[in-house]
Amino acid sequence: MAGDALPMELRLGLRAGSVFYFQSRELSSAEPHFFVVVNRDPIANRLLLLTIVTSKVEKVRFRNRERSHTVVEISPTEYDEFSVLSAIDCNVVLEKPLSELVGLVKRQEVRYHKNLPLAVFGKIRTAILASPLVEEELKALL
Repeated sequence: MAGDALPMELRLGLRAGSVFYFQSRELSSAEPHFFVVVNRDPIANRLLLLTIVTSKVEKVRFRNRERSHTVVEISPTEYDEFSVLSAIDCNVVLEKPLSELVGLVKRQEVRYHKNLPLAVFGKIRTAILASPLVEEELKALL
């Protein structure tokens, strides 16, 4: 896939901290979710590392009660694209080929949202790096 095959909006806007909303076959829920791109250079790597945003904050807290430092909660005051308190389990990082996001864009099955504020993104990055469950090879791409 040559660089010119990338839709313009991805060439211009795809970076660490980008937020997308789409349906993912990796999730048990058929509902679309917010995803945050966490890798440093998704275009050069041709790979997206994504965290999943959920409004089921209590579930994430409970699942990670022994490693609460790997959970990032984001309030609507920190990021106004979220209407409720949301959480990211930073022990879960999805790997998707860039081509899959390109397909979603071309089929208009993805919504863009403004990038996360740097302070919030920094918390996510720190929590992923602290996770005992995320592979070192993935952490190296952050």
